[in-house]
Amino acid sequence: MDFSSGLTRPISRRSWQGPLGGNSDGFTLIELVVAVVIVGIFAAMAVPSFTNLIHRMNVRAASDEFYDLLQYARGEAVTRGTTVNISAAAGTTNIIVRLGSGGTGATLRQVGSAGLQTGITITAGVTSVDFSPTGTASASGCFQVSYTNDSGVATQYIALLSSGRITSPSTTKPSGC
Repeated sequence: MDFSSGLTRPISRRSWQGPLGGNSDGFTLIELVVAVVIVGIFAAMAVPSFTNLIHRMNVRAASDEFYDLLQYARGEAVTRGTTVNISAAAGTTNIIVRLGSGGTGATLRQVGSAGLQTGITITAGVTSVDFSPTGTASASGCFQVSYTNDSGVATQYIALLSSGRITSPSTTKPSGC
């Protein structure tokens, strides 16, 4: 065969072999540094959003837990046919559910000695409520669950009516609050 005409077959390559004639053994140090810097910039932009998200979730979890405690106290009063008290010392989130009027009986449930999540504040006009055997409450009130050091987090509201009805947590302030 005569190969002098300059016509040759193209070099057959497989896709897994990498670039033609190039050396692709890995990344250069500059490429690696640029990638790390870009990831760092994105992380720095995302951290404040994650912090706010965590605070919002803490407020939501605390309001759900407090709502559940109110429902539990009312349910126990009706089920046991006796008065059940739910109380919290002023300025704390240590909530205790006890048998008897004024919380003088046995403790049924308590939210730990540290109370709810760190940074959570529950504000209300009442610190103690008795639920009667018929499910009615001794006092009505509006409970505001908020994050102490982050005003950007929406407050959750829970209303307790004297009929014993408890509204589920909401960012919308119920009438009567």
